[in-house]
Amino acid sequence: MKFLGRNNLCMQTVRRIGMYLSLSLIGIAHGVRYWLTRSTNTIQGVRVILVDDRRVLLVSHWYAPWAWTLPGGGVNKNESIDDAAIREVKEETGFSIQSIAGEIGVYQGRWGRADRVAVLYTGAFEGSLSLKPNLEIMARSWFDIDKLPQEISPANRRRIEAYRDGIRGERGRW
Repeated sequence: MKFLGRNNLCMQTVRRIGMYLSLSLIGIAHGVRYWLTRSTNTIQGVRVILVDDRRVLLVSHWYAPWAWTLPGGGVNKNESIDDAAIREVKEETGFSIQSIAGEIGVYQGRWGRADRVAVLYTGAFEGSLSLKPNLEIMARSWFDIDKLPQEISPANRRRIEAYRDGIRGERGRW
């Protein structure tokens, strides 16, 4: 029995280290994107909470396989936040958003005042979940809003909890 307990603890430790390593890689990727695509946009990035009943959709990246995040990405020059959200969700999940329901908030990232991310939410989407991996996303999965995985980005967890708790128009740090 002791041996099984040690293996379980060891595996939890490995998963936790993997998650923080993955989150570091995601942070570096966002930093590179920020510096390469700096523009006049007031919002540099967007994340989307896709809601189906009491479930939310999370994705895992090839370059950061130990962490789950919300679908999203950068806002292109002269692209609206809604258009960026629709494009990113289609690319990363296969779903087509019909309309954006609202905004949870806008958050300042770690790369300076111009590094700002909007978090939107919607339940109005159609299509089917893309099951095949692409060049960016290796996995997509639905999770109960009250039972999120341990390997979720802490910032993404806070945004999902804000959605669940009815918080809207929030401002702050990512």
